[in-house]
Amino acid sequence: MLTSIQIAGLQTFGYHGLFEEERRLGQKFTFDIDATLQPAPTHRDDRLDASVRYDAVVEAAVDLAGATKYQTLEALGEAVAIGLLHRFALIDSITVGVSKFSPPIPHTLSKVGIKVHLVRADLASPCAEEARQPFVQVTA
Repeated sequence: MLTSIQIAGLQTFGYHGLFEEERRLGQKFTFDIDATLQPAPTHRDDRLDASVRYDAVVEAAVDLAGATKYQTLEALGEAVAIGLLHRFALIDSITVGVSKFSPPIPHTLSKVGIKVHLVRADLASPCAEEARQPFVQVTA
């Protein structure tokens, strides 16, 4: 049986963005996480070790999102996805969506965002160790 856990609308405050002002003042970011777990024969036995704790995934995502300043939502989302795959062995694949509601765009819109999707096999690529490092460390 394939099982996915979903975390929708996780709001954090961060200092990410292309412009120095975004990285200095900060803004609200919202994360949507969909993680597919390793197959389990059943969940009727109600064993916690056949799943992951949602609260632990939430706390890990918040920690990962705040660990480094990123210029792009893509880098932020990928860093969170990689970090969650490393921290939770039962996750086989993950999709992380990141949105921000106050982009520096001179038009009316409700939000901008991205989605990244990774599978555990992506971590075995030749540059997997490089992927564990922050993509761009921006200093404010």
